[in-house]
Amino acid sequence: MDLTLCLTHDCNLRCGYCYAGRKHRKTMEWEVAKAAIDFSLKESLSEVELGLTEAPSMVLGFFGGEPLLEWELLKRCHAYVHEQADRLGVRVRHTVTTNMTLLDAEKCSWLLENGYYLGLSLDGNEAMHDTWRKYAGGKGSHADCIKALPLLEGHESRAEIVCVVDPANVRHLADSVRWLADATRVNIALNPNFSADWTEEALELLSEQYREMADFYVQRFREGRPIHVNVIDGKIKTHVQGGYQTCDKCSMGEKEVAVSAAGNFYPCARLVGNDDAEDIRFGNVWSGYDTDRRLRLIAERGNRNPVCFVCPVRERCMSWCGCVNYVTSGGDIGMVGPFTCFHEKMSIDVSDSVAEALWSERNADFLWRFYGVTPEALEDAESKEV
Repeated sequence: MDLTLCLTHDCNLRCGYCYAGRKHRKTMEWEVAKAAIDFSLKESLSEVELGLTEAPSMVLGFFGGEPLLEWELLKRCHAYVHEQADRLGVRVRHTVTTNMTLLDAEKCSWLLENGYYLGLSLDGNEAMHDTWRKYAGGKGSHADCIKALPLLEGHESRAEIVCVVDPANVRHLADSVRWLADATRVNIALNPNFSADWTEEALELLSEQYREMADFYVQRFREGRPIHVNVIDGKIKTHVQGGYQTCDKCSMGEKEVAVSAAGNFYPCARLVGNDDAEDIRFGNVWSGYDTDRRLRLIAERGNRNPVCFVCPVRERCMSWCGCVNYVTSGGDIGMVGPFTCFHEKMSIDVSDSVAEALWSERNADFLWRFYGVTPEALEDAESKEV
């Protein structure tokens, strides 16, 4: 069971592309948080009873707004879930998504000591980041965000940098990946703004920037300093695996529930917004699931676009993401929007070019990351086939 608590609708930033709704001081009451945790623990135990898993477990994530504005509530939730989980025998893991501006040494140390995985909203270099990620007064937040990067030294595997790519900042993308690679060893996740108006000109620039970024990715592997970029790593893995596996896909509305500050259930944290989307809301912490709506969401998620059924890259496409589908198709979690189609095909093409180059060179870091073999072992295996 994956539970995400949207602790507050408030935020100290006013990012221009934010999908988390208008910013106001609506904060989750303790009774709501407690009820959500109790509900999820019960669901985790039910999964075992139904034979869906062998051992009960849950992921408790914190989202916003900016969740670190509610630091004491976050820690209270942490203490409570472990008190109850230890009693019930449920394994708990934790995540938090933050804009980094409030991530000081004390908070970072506590989060790392308590096993948190950190999603860090940082849009690359100053030019890209400060295009949209500003304070209410208009000041950019980049200088404050990067103060937290040294705090993660030695713990880079416990975090991920989430870089939102938007038509207004895309021209800085390749430079930003270069900047991030020099600034930190934390993995980079490029997250396109799926709700943006991607004009033909913007799409062309996005393709150019992805290819320039891919050239840098190859360069770093050749230098023996490999980096992680999700849109490349992920697509190469889909080639190696023969497509996305079931465990790779989201389980929105089924094993994944986001709870708004008021206690309403949504299938994904990205869809909570202003907490007013009745078509995808499916219950609350007090009454539990609205079973009819929940089953409808589960049945409709995925992709029923007949054009996609004959697409040669369908197994490697994220057309299964109901959240992205909802945003890009105008409210249909089972229909892929045009930007998703463009982005997925382009990402696969770029990633395949990267893989072909590094495979042909028998690059040691590439072979080990994606195939788990050394160049020597591969050469030996190929010689035996001959």
